[in-house]
Amino acid sequence: MNFNIAADRRCTNSIKWNRKAIENIASNPDAEPFWVADMDFLPEPHIHDAAKTLAGMGVYGYPSFPDDWKAVSSWLRAKHGWILPEEKIIFCQGLLHGLALALNLFTKEGDGILVPSPMYRPFREIPARNGRRLIEHDLGYSNGHFFLDRERFARDAENASMIVFCSPHNPSGIVFSEDDLRFVLETAKKKDIPIISDEIHSDLAHPEKKHIPMGLANERAGAKCITLFAPSKTFNIAGEHCAFAALSDTAMEDAFRKAESALWLDEPGITIGELAYAAYSKGMEYNKELCRYLGENVKAIREYLAASCPDMILSDCEASFVGFLDCSAYYDRIEAEVISHPDKYMGGDGGGVLSRFFGVNAAVAMNDGTWFGDSWKGFVRFNYGTSRERVMKALERIVKAVKSL
Repeated sequence: MNFNIAADRRCTNSIKWNRKAIENIASNPDAEPFWVADMDFLPEPHIHDAAKTLAGMGVYGYPSFPDDWKAVSSWLRAKHGWILPEEKIIFCQGLLHGLALALNLFTKEGDGILVPSPMYRPFREIPARNGRRLIEHDLGYSNGHFFLDRERFARDAENASMIVFCSPHNPSGIVFSEDDLRFVLETAKKKDIPIISDEIHSDLAHPEKKHIPMGLANERAGAKCITLFAPSKTFNIAGEHCAFAALSDTAMEDAFRKAESALWLDEPGITIGELAYAAYSKGMEYNKELCRYLGENVKAIREYLAASCPDMILSDCEASFVGFLDCSAYYDRIEAEVISHPDKYMGGDGGGVLSRFFGVNAAVAMNDGTWFGDSWKGFVRFNYGTSRERVMKALERIVKAVKSL
């Protein structure tokens, strides 16, 4: 794969490249998108071939996928060293569906749900929409590095009925250590509450890092653990809603399967079934090369910022293709600029001060830090899952914008 070639996603019904959506967060419909968490790379060849074969056959009836779960199990063993029998793997219609279903099954209205922040926005909305109470736990932060503040985490967990974890973490890119995972699991076990681990970014740890599935770490801890994972970020097929769940507790697993069946949501559609099988059975080499390229993108970003704008700091970025840019050193001046020129930064109701500023002055659309929690107004999330040329040109415009203040 040549990851220096990015796909042209304009006119493809892509929300990431939709001008109205971009204007909503960036006050500039012509800003180049570095926001939605999918990549601009060309598809893995075997996945593309599977899609073309399906289209060429012209048959879209009820499917049967006897080998899909075997492929998922083999992937987990080869990629993460997790020996998970295929009969323990449960299909979900997307990771957020799996999370919302588990939350409804294993908590009740009014219960507190602990979620580390900065948090992926739906993790805030799912508890609220389902009548639960969000316990927002800010991760520790220092000079670009996010970390688990164990003492504070244990304290905040005292009033929780469930923990929703994100590993690797979005938007910081942390790959949590085995000790951190063990601590979180032991905290959940001590309180006898379930923990859900969103591991949608788990296959994209950069070469120098090793992701440990929560379900694998839990084989020693013995907590009530639900591990959710998916091919969507790994293989850039997020438009096909597909995820998988593994539950450590037999009674919880039975309840989850029964609920999936009752909702008639326990089987994949024909397209994602074909694509997921191709991905998990033939996509390992692509994945290795992609992880390497993303790690090199991070290195290039750090080197450029160190030389050109050292007060702007990139977060950990040990996995996946999104990271937090710490713009706190410039926030007060940017806020003053935005407030002083309301006509220039009008609109952008879905964004914030920083996303509107960079949208207008750098033509770069990014998620504002406030989308991930009230504590993060000095940050933007930057998606570097595209060609290095695009990444560097966008950074040049970002730096030019702050230097023009």
